[in-house]
Amino acid sequence: MKIDFTYVINLATDSARIYDNLEQLNFKDPVPWYEFPAINGWDLVKGNIDSPYGFKQADWWKLPSNPKEPQNDWWSRDLTPGEIGCALSHYQVIEGAYNAGHHNVLILEEDFYLNKEFDKFPEFELNHLNDDWSICYLGRSALEKDKEERVNEALVRCDYTFNTHAYMISRKGMKEILDSGYLDNLIPYDEFMSAIHCKHPRQDCNEVLGNSDFRAYAFNVDYINQSSHYDKDSLTEFTPEYVKQVKAEAEKPSINIGNTVTIDENFESPRTKFEILDASNWEEWSYKYINKQLIDRKYDLIIDEPATHVYLFPLFTKRFCKELINLAEAHKWTTDRHEFYPTTDNLMETLGMKEIYNKVINHYIKPLAIDRFELEGSSWKHLRDESFVIRYKADEQPHLDIHHDYSNITTLVNLNPGEFKGGGTWFPKYKYLANPSEIGMCTLHPGNITHKHGARPVTEGTRYVVVSFIKNLDHK
Repeated sequence: MKIDFTYVINLATDSARIYDNLEQLNFKDPVPWYEFPAINGWDLVKGNIDSPYGFKQADWWKLPSNPKEPQNDWWSRDLTPGEIGCALSHYQVIEGAYNAGHHNVLILEEDFYLNKEFDKFPEFELNHLNDDWSICYLGRSALEKDKEERVNEALVRCDYTFNTHAYMISRKGMKEILDSGYLDNLIPYDEFMSAIHCKHPRQDCNEVLGNSDFRAYAFNVDYINQSSHYDKDSLTEFTPEYVKQVKAEAEKPSINIGNTVTIDENFESPRTKFEILDASNWEEWSYKYINKQLIDRKYDLIIDEPATHVYLFPLFTKRFCKELINLAEAHKWTTDRHEFYPTTDNLMETLGMKEIYNKVINHYIKPLAIDRFELEGSSWKHLRDESFVIRYKADEQPHLDIHHDYSNITTLVNLNPGEFKGGGTWFPKYKYLANPSEIGMCTLHPGNITHKHGARPVTEGTRYVVVSFIKNLDHK
């Protein structure tokens, strides 16, 4: 089974952020996507915009107030404008997908993000979906987990469930929802999803909206989470304007003054914008940004030696590479740091990455280098580095002449293969061009004497790489 199309329902989130999150999904095959402009329920109820559908709240939904009733706070109120907009947006996306002839689509809400379990899109789990599936959650709040039926090693059949920020829907499921009469019996959309597969704790929901053929499944792991919270910044509870303000305030830097925290209106720092700069939890940071097989030291499995003492291996995830490029582009590039072989670059120190990157080198590069080069002695106990991001552009600095590096060993990481033409690291003595096609691949080689090299010209686009001149304790 494969995904035909991805829809992202968006009301109040910057498109660039959505794009960055979509890039991290890492589908096996390219999947087209569309950022669907959500229906603003707050404008709808004020009459500022027209509804694409006739609809009415289910007249049986709102229960009399009863403090002893479970979920009474949710069941004893009318739908909020945000809940109405959410419901109509999902319905319109599903109708559009069905009319477009799609068979399997992924629907995301704007506040989705990938959790630490997510390495790549779970293709294995897709192949374990039962043929009768209608929807499958990639993230949710399971309220009756002990009642759920385990279907196979990848799936459970859902019971009562909250949240619809990430789910797949089949053509069968689309038609079942379009035929359900939902628009004439509008209830909150996640409550509807439990009702249509007859797992809502309220029997009136199941009787009016239930379909015994509808099958709702979920993966055993929640691969995709959502960042909003119902009592702080949920778009079903608060207006888009309020939510945007809350998010903007959260992204402003704060300064501690005594026992209070104030917002500095004039202070701007890239550290407030890039997750890559937060390595306070090293294990979590590594899981997010470092190749898992490298963490596990599967050297014989992942390392190639295409030329003598030139080693290629996966180092960073796609997420790391994209974030580092964005971080580097947020700073002014230098062109005159090196006297003999200058490059257009940004030092890791300038980017706020010096300590983090040195930790990467000592945790992950050092043991690999010791293993491959059979290095011995106490001088290799700790490595120092000069690391920097280089930008090669056809109309700026397209190449770098043949040279040695002032280092014991050198690494170069490809950050954006496929986005430029030409380029690569040329080793003339070995007649070898290192220009991997996979993102995050690292080239490791001796820095001086034996491995003169240069950067071949970029003829189109922009090439980004990270270079590290790595020195042991004996190197001056």
